[in-house]
Amino acid sequence: MAKFSTSQQSWKEQTGTIMAVETSKLFVGKTNVRKSPGDVGDLVDSVKEKGILEPVLARPIGGRFELVVGSRRFEAAKIAGLKKMPAIVRAMTDEEAIIVSLVENIQRRDIEPEEEYDAIVALRKANPRAYGSSDQVAKALGKSRRYVDDRISAVEAVRSIRKDSRADISVKQAPLLKERKEGVLPVKHATFLHKAEEAQTVQDLPKRERATQLRELAETIAPLPTPEAENIVSHFVMAPQRPVEDIRKEVSYLHAVKLEILLDPRVADGLRRAAEERNTTMEAMASLAIHSWLRQQRYA
Repeated sequence: MAKFSTSQQSWKEQTGTIMAVETSKLFVGKTNVRKSPGDVGDLVDSVKEKGILEPVLARPIGGRFELVVGSRRFEAAKIAGLKKMPAIVRAMTDEEAIIVSLVENIQRRDIEPEEEYDAIVALRKANPRAYGSSDQVAKALGKSRRYVDDRISAVEAVRSIRKDSRADISVKQAPLLKERKEGVLPVKHATFLHKAEEAQTVQDLPKRERATQLRELAETIAPLPTPEAENIVSHFVMAPQRPVEDIRKEVSYLHAVKLEILLDPRVADGLRRAAEERNTTMEAMASLAIHSWLRQQRYA
């Protein structure tokens, strides 16, 4: 039996649409923007102990129910062995279902950029007049135009490079450092790639060379801080035929030189030696030293 919480009863009073739906009649369809529920191990444990605390949202489709929001809860309920689960059932068009699914998952920060991109493309296909521009999509999602444009640019760049170079790169909302070292790019870094890819100097390269250079650029900037990544891309655009590693070293050297000019010579020398011992940059060591001092002085 599905368990209903007190909060669900108030929701029921507002909507009057909560039903105990058989899990066998629920399915994840084309309008659900989440392509994978991810790891639901902890959620399964919670479901076994407390049941489903918040109804999923579904729409009726030919005697069954297409899941619009709640794919992780649905997956956990199946694994936990629930025969029924609470669902708000509401008639919706494809367009309405995509919007609801996209907005809900963005608010939960429970969706990755490529899933957002696919949903935006689906929206535009469903109703190009209403969602043809970034401004229209942004208004429907309650986000800024920059938010929408960044995700479109980031995903298009990553997919283009992935296709042309067969590189194992991807883009995520907040990748871990380990993931970034393996070629997973934050959204902002992927937007830098998009600008590089569109630059005329890069477009002028032979196709195979362009694909190789962009792949190396993506892998190089993925683990780097945003300002350094942006700086490398700016230098790359000026001479995209150069080895990317040479560009990275040059940018790192120029940063170190600027830092040394600003600092007392003894401090600069100490930072340089510390950076060499730890195989990092002088800027990174300076940041670490500053944070350490602030903590000692109880400013941070």
